Amino acid sequence: MDRPARPAREPRRAPAFGAALALIAAAWLPALAAALVVLGTGGPWSNTLRVIVTALVYAPVAAVVIVRGRPAIALVVGALAVQCGWLALAVAVLPLTEPGTVPAALADAVLLFPRLAEVAALCLLPLLLARRRDRLWRAGIAAGIVVVALDATLSLYSRLVEPLPLGVLLVVFYASIGLFVVGTAMLVGEGRAGGPRERAALTWLAVGAALLVAGYLRIAIPLGPTATVLSDAAFVLAQAALPAAVLAVALRGRRIGEHRHLAAGALRVQAVAVSIAAYLLISHLAGLLGASTAVAGAIAAGALALCWVPLMRSLRRRTAELYGQSRDDARAVLRRIGAHLAGGGGLTPLAAALRSAWGLQSVELVPDSGAPPAREGSAGAAAVEIELTAGGVRVGRLVLTSADPAYLRTEIAPVVTEIAGLIAVAVVLADLNIEVAETRERMLEVRREERRMLHRELHDELAPSLAGIGFGMAAAGRLIESGSPRAGTALADVRDDVARRAEDVRRLARSLLPAALDEGDLEGALQELARRFAVDGVRIDVRAAGADVLDADLQVACYLAATEAVVGMRRTAGVAVIGVAVEVASASVTLLVTGDRVDPAVLPALADDVARRARDVGARVRVTPGRRGVEAVMPR
Repeated sequence: MDRPARPAREPRRAPAFGAALALIAAAWLPALAAALVVLGTGGPWSNTLRVIVTALVYAPVAAVVIVRGRPAIALVVGALAVQCGWLALAVAVLPLTEPGTVPAALADAVLLFPRLAEVAALCLLPLLLARRRDRLWRAGIAAGIVVVALDATLSLYSRLVEPLPLGVLLVVFYASIGLFVVGTAMLVGEGRAGGPRERAALTWLAVGAALLVAGYLRIAIPLGPTATVLSDAAFVLAQAALPAAVLAVALRGRRIGEHRHLAAGALRVQAVAVSIAAYLLISHLAGLLGASTAVAGAIAAGALALCWVPLMRSLRRRTAELYGQSRDDARAVLRRIGAHLAGGGGLTPLAAALRSAWGLQSVELVPDSGAPPAREGSAGAAAVEIELTAGGVRVGRLVLTSADPAYLRTEIAPVVTEIAGLIAVAVVLADLNIEVAETRERMLEVRREERRMLHRELHDELAPSLAGIGFGMAAAGRLIESGSPRAGTALADVRDDVARRAEDVRRLARSLLPAALDEGDLEGALQELARRFAVDGVRIDVRAAGADVLDADLQVACYLAATEAVVGMRRTAGVAVIGVAVEVASASVTLLVTGDRVDPAVLPALADDVARRARDVGARVRVTPGRRGVEAVMPR
């Protein structure tokens, strides 16, 4: 019977989840503070825009990667987000501080290694995302570590000893860009043999890498005003493509699961990055056409307001192609439902399978038949309820919850609606399984009642019959004393009656259940069986510790099967010791009956007798020649 499941929480890695939230806070708080400083002072955005956007877009990506167990990638991406956040704040507040003050000292400390995390991400991240671990990969990692160490050394020397020429510092920058391009090309080439989702992620990665290189042009070479704006827009736009691609490649073969709200946050920040890039381009183009700064800004803001909803819809669809729902996932769900229907399982395993397939916070199946609902997980913030119908008749409802309402509404609900018919069939079959289980329980109860009636028959019918035999024997004795010719006939009648009653006694003895079994004490019942049959030098050893946890039907089946096996072995000449063992496991119970000198030739017939006794509970019976016994395994 499918029992109601208590709401179970998804096993969440609490330390990793806490670290993810701490990382987001460490990157976003200084970045947002820097944005407020620039807005409040009216300072230029050109000095802080890039690092603010980088901190905002990469912090959620690092958080998801931490939770999903990719520590090396999380370290590189998280360091980039956190350093960019504090770097933005330091650049924003440094012009406002007096030299020698604590804020100025703190800003100088942050600026001690201004490019270290960025250089590490450029040199190492594409290689860490790659699958290959050959000699070329190790050489690339070693080269990246050397470039990172060189950048740290030059930055330290330039700040503490004397400023270095720009050309010297650019050597490290060129080397890191070169390693980034080589690593990205290696990663993209490696993904050609991957699936559609991996190829889409690597396409995004290649596009983002190209935009990022274009965004770095203003650092490498002098640019005019228009080219500078285009370079800044390309850099910001790269942050809309690269984080999604990095996340999709990092989670290759893994599910975002219950932490999908972190990915949803990353999606929204990507939309902000696209909006900033579009704002820069539109306002600059408006300025080139002769509009004032205020008018150009208003035009750009109006255009973004009109395009925000389509932009979010497009980004969500593209992102879902990378690490959201896919046709492959839907086919996998259909295979799971098909396997469930074939196996005839309960609703709880089906709810667990649906929840695992889509990474939802909870799935609840509620039959209309009044059967207990099946629920897996704890309810999330957003819920969708879908009606389940089979043959035009409503049979229940399916309730899905997730932390991401849009994902639930746009990605999951349409797929579930299409396969709701199959889920409804599963609900109907589960109801039928419950009815079958209840019917089987009623049948077992009837059989137990029949055995109780046999117990009464011993008292009400067999006892009077034995009294009648006694009267017959007394009458036969009187006929013998009187020399009556009918004495022989009377004795023959008494013998026949005794034989009939003896057979009745044997039949009833095999069918009756001991009182201990009615109380759920299988071990006590087997001990009583051992005492009854341990005669003529035969010893019966019983081992059934813990069998009292079994259901009544399994206890009855074990006892009857053991009785059949013990009676059969007692008939075998030479048997001195019979062992009866009951071993209880989580999914089954095993009965083993052995004899020390039993003839192996009699075991197949004995196994057949045991199988007939235990067939009602689906037992599998086999002969174990090595142990000279019979083994019956019954599912729980």
